[in-house]
Amino acid sequence: MQSKIRLYNIKNNIKGGGRIFLPYLKGANMKNFRAPATPLITVDPYFNIWSFTDTLYGDTPRHWTGQRHFLTGIVTIDDMPLKFMGMLNPDNTRYRTEPDVIEQISCEIRPMTTKYVFENDKVTLKVDFMTPLIPTDLYLMSRPISYISYNIESKDGKVHDIKMYMDVSCELCVNTPDKAVTLGKTDYSLTASSGTENMLSHSGDDHRIEWGTLHLIAPGFETYFINAANKEIKFRSFIGNGKKYTKVECGKTVKPQDGWTALACQKDYGSTHKAQDFICIGYDDVKSIQYFGENIEAYWRRDGAQFEDIANMAVKDFPDICARVCEFENELMEKARKISDKYEQIVSLAFRQAIAAHKLCWHNGEVQFLSKENYSNGCIGTVDVTYPSIPLFLIYNPELVEGMLNPIFKMCSLGMWKYEFAPHDVGQYPLANMQVYGIGDKYTKRFLERRLYEKGMTLEQQEESYQMPIEECGNMLLCVAAVCAAKKDTSYAKAHLDILNQWADYLVKCGFDPANQLCTDDFAGHLAHNCNLSVKAIEALAAWSKILDRLGENAKSAFYRVKAEEFAKCWEQNADAGDHYKLAFDQNSESWSLKYNMVWDKLLDLNVFNSKIAEKEVDYYMTKVNRFGVPLDVRSDYTKSDWQMWTTVLTNNKKYRDTVIEAMYNMLENTRDRVPFTDWYFTSTPYMRGFQNRTVQGGLFINLLNLK
Repeated sequence: MQSKIRLYNIKNNIKGGGRIFLPYLKGANMKNFRAPATPLITVDPYFNIWSFTDTLYGDTPRHWTGQRHFLTGIVTIDDMPLKFMGMLNPDNTRYRTEPDVIEQISCEIRPMTTKYVFENDKVTLKVDFMTPLIPTDLYLMSRPISYISYNIESKDGKVHDIKMYMDVSCELCVNTPDKAVTLGKTDYSLTASSGTENMLSHSGDDHRIEWGTLHLIAPGFETYFINAANKEIKFRSFIGNGKKYTKVECGKTVKPQDGWTALACQKDYGSTHKAQDFICIGYDDVKSIQYFGENIEAYWRRDGAQFEDIANMAVKDFPDICARVCEFENELMEKARKISDKYEQIVSLAFRQAIAAHKLCWHNGEVQFLSKENYSNGCIGTVDVTYPSIPLFLIYNPELVEGMLNPIFKMCSLGMWKYEFAPHDVGQYPLANMQVYGIGDKYTKRFLERRLYEKGMTLEQQEESYQMPIEECGNMLLCVAAVCAAKKDTSYAKAHLDILNQWADYLVKCGFDPANQLCTDDFAGHLAHNCNLSVKAIEALAAWSKILDRLGENAKSAFYRVKAEEFAKCWEQNADAGDHYKLAFDQNSESWSLKYNMVWDKLLDLNVFNSKIAEKEVDYYMTKVNRFGVPLDVRSDYTKSDWQMWTTVLTNNKKYRDTVIEAMYNMLENTRDRVPFTDWYFTSTPYMRGFQNRTVQGGLFINLLNLK
């Protein structure tokens, strides 16, 4: 994780150019849960669109960074155009009247579907956004196609003249709207393409795709390109024949900012009691990731499929996909509901976010599931982002955890990593060529260069000080052990035995009493003698011992187990602070921290620590709960959503678990920060401290992993 965070300004339609501020709310029913931001299209880090307001028509939809990616929806009932999606005048430099809306009645967020309901005195309109991220079907999960479906039914029992209009902006295929795109048409779609000239040529965090082709797939609809250069009449009313729009010719090159060019579709149902249909929005990125110098493709292309193939399948298989998604969602939500209704809502919001912060690829017979460290420096394949996310993937498909670890093992096998401990990442998204954190990160590099003359420190020594040696060694060992446990198969560990033994040896040497190192919570700075980091090392050694035992490596297994037990006993003595355990071994008894790394003692059945330690810790955490959560440690009021949820399974204390879930739910409903589910926020006020739209929210599924 990175401490170099930034606030992405949302420049359009938000006064002050920053965050939206809303008053505290007192609660809502589940279908009207007020998420800080609502997922709409969630495929991967680039193809990722959210609604940042309570209503779908309250603002234009946006990329997770806040960049405008407008979608527009208008339904006409008896010649009355009513907006249900987007801002029809996305340029807020001048005041313009928005058309009337059909009132939003509810919004239900399910794991893969967001379901809106709108009503007036004549009709009920239901609009669903679905991205079928079924983790047991990697081919379907990787297909870059998302659905918008709708159902319109008469409410008053009368027939009504019904028309539907939707469009999607060319902004989706450029980093900024001043870049040129070319409009095109296929047998099955309208397209907007930024070409392949800039393919995989840039990397970063607050960054969107600059290559590939956007597709609007609308079977049975009239489709055309629109441009509203005359902003005074732009979107003034729904126009069934497009007369108030400038229809743009196929093949024309435009800039999205010049008239807000969009791909549009419309359908006239005539006089009827009901109408239903769907459209697909897809994105063909051609090449997805640069993987150690080679531009590789998304998983769905592994057998030579072309975008036309998956587009046709997306249309043909729509009913079946809907049924499969519904079945998966119902099963997940039912299990989550056994814990609580609010937990069900939390994990439903987290599901798409956790998966779509990755790109699923295929390379040399291996799954590559590459995460993007959003709202940071954009690292790709970050180990300490993988680590908190794995509960979700261990439940549904451990092969995806292997896909997160494979790039790390690949980089080490190429001889690119010079240290005895594990790396932090494999590059900066979408370029997985070499670690950037500490070593290749330009911001850290500049900082280190300014400190070159510090007494007794070489540049190499300074670079090493910005690594996470114990953190990443522990993470890799624990992730591999968790995969082997979930699959009941040790072959993955066996394939990487030598390097894993090397990292285990590092933990034996340095893990018990950490030097002045960074951990995953690097935003809190370096900390020597970190008790929770020591726990990670101990748990990792115990977990690795268990795997080696299953591999028949009895001598090594016994060695690591003995070390883990010795360290655990010393830890209990040195960390003890009476009614809890310290933040760091050398600090006073008033210090404390969440010992979330101890969760593996229970989940992997390691039993290396006395069970009373976790019980004492959780009892103490109960005394530290604030309105919106439990602080991460004594140093600050902020917390991490993943880590505090992990502490709820340290013991069987249901009161503590329910208290944490309630507090987190309250934060989501009351936060002023309208961004995709933040994992770093304050506990006394529901304000974001940093981070948004990160895969670490997969860690919130740890209660379901515990049930399993």
